[in-house]
Amino acid sequence: MLLSLAVDLGTTSIAAVAVSPDGRIVASVQAPNTASLPDLPVHHAEQDPSQLRDIAIDVLRELACDLPGTPACLGLTGQMHGLLLIDESRNPLSPLITWQDRRANQSCRPTEADPNAPTTTWLTDYLAQCRDLDLERTGCRLAPGYLAVTLSILNQTGAIPTGACRASFPADWLAAELTDTPVVTDRSNAAASGVFDLVGDQWSQSLLAAGGLDETWLPDVVESGTVIGTLVSKWAAKTGLPTGLPVCGAIGDNQAAVLGSLPSDETAIQINVGTGGQINWPISRFQRIPDMDTRYLPHDRFLVVGAGLAGGDAYAWVNRTVGNWLSTFGEAPSPDRIYDRLSDLAADIPADADGLICTPSFRGTRRGPMDRGLFQGITFDNFTPGHVARAVLSGIAEGFAWFLENAGEAGPSGCQRIVGSGNGLRHNRLLIDSLASRFGRPVYMTEHAQEAAVGAALLAGAECGVWTDLEAAGQSIRLVRHDRTGSRDGIE
Repeated sequence: MLLSLAVDLGTTSIAAVAVSPDGRIVASVQAPNTASLPDLPVHHAEQDPSQLRDIAIDVLRELACDLPGTPACLGLTGQMHGLLLIDESRNPLSPLITWQDRRANQSCRPTEADPNAPTTTWLTDYLAQCRDLDLERTGCRLAPGYLAVTLSILNQTGAIPTGACRASFPADWLAAELTDTPVVTDRSNAAASGVFDLVGDQWSQSLLAAGGLDETWLPDVVESGTVIGTLVSKWAAKTGLPTGLPVCGAIGDNQAAVLGSLPSDETAIQINVGTGGQINWPISRFQRIPDMDTRYLPHDRFLVVGAGLAGGDAYAWVNRTVGNWLSTFGEAPSPDRIYDRLSDLAADIPADADGLICTPSFRGTRRGPMDRGLFQGITFDNFTPGHVARAVLSGIAEGFAWFLENAGEAGPSGCQRIVGSGNGLRHNRLLIDSLASRFGRPVYMTEHAQEAAVGAALLAGAECGVWTDLEAAGQSIRLVRHDRTGSRDGIE
């Protein structure tokens, strides 16, 4: 039996899967992503790329130990938008500056130069140099944490390391390492830089110039899932996978999660909740909707995305806050125990949280990078931990619904259900309940976990003969309905 393998370089965890021709995960391994660097300046979010690679190798080695079939290919996916600087030999010369980095929101003009001058951030300064038409053609407006924005800041501040000559996304770099080939990228990741013209299918010279950047920094762009090389002996020995195994280029984790959870030709809204969150629906041609991204989806399709939303990180804020308060008065319970207790407490609170309303934009949004979280309707009785947890979950659902309602006639027609993905949703039944209530549609989850890794595996397998094409691969996805009490109700 041929197996399609994939690895997902997530922000907080790294996973690998083996998928059989009938769409089942026959092997799966996950490990925490412990590559985050400590003691960083405020607004900085960075990871050690070598440690990230080593964790991925360990995960692949564990996956390869007991495979019930023959590996046919390896696909890759991972966190989007971030920046890694490398030299001509692919050696990393900078940390991976991730999508969570917010240094672009800091002032780029010293206050002592002109105390009365309006505040200008690195991001607003970059955007001021760009034409709206050029920004629209990318489908993905420049934002904090984007490769082009971060690279522009490093260039202007003289912070580019000596010898660095290429900019890469982390999963693209790992793919090049495994195959000993030059770094390339696909349209899904290229557009996530903020400076790839999806309409013209090329890097945007005008947007690069606006940021003081040159195209020589950027990789060549290939079709998503293209075989870029084969596994070299060095990494074959370390992973236990066969030398010469075809390795396919990386796809962005948002698009991979859609491929791994939305059956072929499905008319549905797809909502992914991990550390962050996105609401998505496929479209057949490039189309722009205000305040939403339009991203590339293989092959020659597009995906409308409401991105930059609060997700698992917002609910994690509730956990940390409760833990911090309790630690003030003594030893706090473990995070897992706090989550369990919050779930029990919130389950007894009505969906409207007795009038407590939360806008959980704790780290800002793409529409408003400087926005912050907000609680309204606080009374003497409705600010308990259970009420706060319930209000945050309802606020997350409300944020997703805003995008659908704002899209108007551009929204998906005839949509009968929500298809969910991501651990932030899979492990939080009350969030599923909040989505079902707010959208007035049932919520289905995939029978398998690790939707992004599965999507990368389906894409790679369609390229390498495990499935005849991507449509056939998508027909193997099985969905499980979750009713409002969180029970499983049938498989489709």
